[in-house]
Amino acid sequence: MSDSTNLSRRNALKAVSSGFGYLAFAALATEQARASNPLEVKEPHFECKAKRVIFLSMRGAPSHVDTFDYKPQLTQDTGKVGKYGGTGRLLGSPWEFRQRGDSGLWISDLFPELSKQADDLCLLRGMHCDQPNHPQATTQTHTGNFQFPRPSMGAWTLYGLGTENENLPGFIVMNPSPGDSGNYASSFLPAIYQGTKMKAGGRRRGGFAQNMMRPNGGNQPGRSRRGMQPGINGDRRRRYAESRMGMSGGMDTSMQQRPFGRPLRDQFAGRDDSAIPNLTNRMLDPDLQRIQLDLIQNLNQNKLDRDGHQPQVEGMIESFELAYRMQSEMPEAIDLSDESQDTLELYGINGSGTDDFGRQCLMARRLAERGVRFIECVSPGWDHHRNLRDEMDDHCSQIDRPIAGLLQDLKQRGLLDETLVIWAGEFGRTPHAQNGDGRDHNNKGYTTWMAGGGVRGGFSYGATDEHGYEAVEGKCHIHDWHATILHLLGLDHEKLTYRYAGRDFRLTDVFGSVIHEIVG
Repeated sequence: MSDSTNLSRRNALKAVSSGFGYLAFAALATEQARASNPLEVKEPHFECKAKRVIFLSMRGAPSHVDTFDYKPQLTQDTGKVGKYGGTGRLLGSPWEFRQRGDSGLWISDLFPELSKQADDLCLLRGMHCDQPNHPQATTQTHTGNFQFPRPSMGAWTLYGLGTENENLPGFIVMNPSPGDSGNYASSFLPAIYQGTKMKAGGRRRGGFAQNMMRPNGGNQPGRSRRGMQPGINGDRRRRYAESRMGMSGGMDTSMQQRPFGRPLRDQFAGRDDSAIPNLTNRMLDPDLQRIQLDLIQNLNQNKLDRDGHQPQVEGMIESFELAYRMQSEMPEAIDLSDESQDTLELYGINGSGTDDFGRQCLMARRLAERGVRFIECVSPGWDHHRNLRDEMDDHCSQIDRPIAGLLQDLKQRGLLDETLVIWAGEFGRTPHAQNGDGRDHNNKGYTTWMAGGGVRGGFSYGATDEHGYEAVEGKCHIHDWHATILHLLGLDHEKLTYRYAGRDFRLTDVFGSVIHEIVG
């Protein structure tokens, strides 16, 4: 008989009553493990239409008075001293505004294609935030706080609802700027809720869409991954090659038929992993990867068992598993070769200035229909302190057709009603000129818009003053904006909390009111 001092509760359950106690314990532990899956689909707090979000983030802050906030008085007062004096004179928009669609929304000529979707747009013209500086305002737009690291809006959404596809990240950010990680981070939420960054765009070196549309791009059925024999790598491959060389130092001709005998640059030609680095394993087939991953996960789990609660280790375990599963579905999800020419044209994917953002928008649609919960597309460069006429026209032309195509495509596929599309910068611009032909920062009043996902289409809410300096009606602070987005997703912003440092945190801090007037 073993020493009783070594009899643990687990061993006791195995020994007593023929081990039936341990069987029950194992069953309960299994159920608990299933229940603790952090990415499983969760029920919303109440019934809603929106199931996912596509956030079109305009970095640099586009001018509201030149796009969606019609100010005829500003045009009339061009050249006069502005509200705050100084050398800047009021500058009316160089572009005409017209009433669009059956709803008659006033939209600038900068968006001729998007204007055709006016009856699906809900304009929020009374937006305001706390800071007129780009880093702080961008952080507040994404996290609700401009001072301290907090979980991003996408992380909160994934935490509240889970994901519909376990083989893809639930939160993806395309083309984030360097140093931008805090805007899609999970902060004190478990690491599995942070965003996964992805490079997109056909004209950029290494952009995934360009290579994934090549005839030879992607894994080909029936071929081993990277054209290499499983498990032969590094020194083993070199030694094997050396063993096949003749006395003269030349390579045996039979080696030419062996894929692992070709130079790496030839083996990998036509392949591109730059969308998500290291998406595919160049050395091991899936079975060997599974063995390797199991070993790593066992080591991680042993550390977790010893140390107790370790969010970093837990996040690493979950991230490894997600990365392994992504190999089965992500290559197909980012392969645009099966899209028709009509669809590519709809998004402006034709090598012109609309190509880059068009690819982002098309990828957003493909990821949305595959169950990704939150997708962010980034368009940089909207900080127009000068050269407004040229640069504003150029930037709007780059996104106009892609966004119109996205809305049209979602609608014809029956996805717009359950997909909340959001367009926003971090703040607006001043009605007075800067540097003669530019506009300065303005956080006191600006416009964002939403479409689909249960919002009222063809509707405008809120207003700025006659010149567009600040919100005066239907004010919507960034906390109200976040509360409304969560509400459209079926989440109560006051109930979606996470306990950290002795306090229940939420996206809206202790503020925020839902703008019920825009809910359809």
